[in-house]
Amino acid sequence: MRRTCISIVGLGLIVAGCSSEEPVLVSDTTSDSPEAALEAAANELNSAMAARDAGAAWTTYSQRCKDIFGSPEVFEMMLEANYKDRNPDIREVTVKVNGSSGQVVTVDEDPAATADSMKPRTWTFIDGRWQYDSC
Repeated sequence: MRRTCISIVGLGLIVAGCSSEEPVLVSDTTSDSPEAALEAAANELNSAMAARDAGAAWTTYSQRCKDIFGSPEVFEMMLEANYKDRNPDIREVTVKVNGSSGQVVTVDEDPAATADSMKPRTWTFIDGRWQYDSC
């Protein structure tokens, strides 16, 4: 019995399978442009910060920043203090990539946003993923 196998690559997914089996979906991060991957990482951090989800935000930070904060508990206290009385209203995210370094500018329409909230933030591509490095 001969099996026919196919692979389809597109939309960031690889669909592979053989006629005698169900298709298998595998994430294909190599097809994303560095800019798209950085924008996705920045949006993940923005969402975590807006939701005051310190645990999720912490995972996006570089080890260098984590070392500066010292612990997730200290980071959580900082997040609570910085976002007290805030209602983030992200309208735009712009990314620029140069090799393994990236700059992200986020436009936050929240009137209580800090004056430096629209300054470029540095991200670094480390260990196969974009990590927030503006601490």
